[in-house]
Amino acid sequence: MLAITAARDNDRTAAYRHLDLARQVAEKVGGGRDDYGTEFGPVNVAIHAVSVAVDLGDAGHALDLARSVDYQALSPERQARHMIDLAAAHAMRRQIGEAIQDLQRAEQLTPELTHAHHGARPVTRDLLQLSGIRPRPELRDLAERFGVLPNSEHSHRHATGLPV
Repeated sequence: MLAITAARDNDRTAAYRHLDLARQVAEKVGGGRDDYGTEFGPVNVAIHAVSVAVDLGDAGHALDLARSVDYQALSPERQARHMIDLAAAHAMRRQIGEAIQDLQRAEQLTPELTHAHHGARPVTRDLLQLSGIRPRPELRDLAERFGVLPNSEHSHRHATGLPV
């Protein structure tokens, strides 16, 4: 968590120092433990390394790190957060299709968490901006479910006074 906090403060040196320490401890722990819901272990540290790279704006590094992460053993919540980080990295690289797929996977795993996640809405807004006037239908659908876009039919009916 210290690495994430440092990355969000744009303190690259501290973020990577904390990640290195977490990796050392995770190697001692081994395959991973779930004491108090922490899911601490090498895989969890690896997905946090991806998150740190995203928070520092290094999308290429984040995607490189993600290639070697076998996150399937983690809880659906951790997997969904990881997918949201991947979506952010893909969005930074203007890889709209990949980012949409990541958000869809996150939503399939944990719809409530994904809809409420602090990172999912900004990524969706970024994808809408990158898409221009005519975003893909699946992106519009995601944006409506995430509360980024109002439901167009609902908005149209409300604006015209038709029953909702």
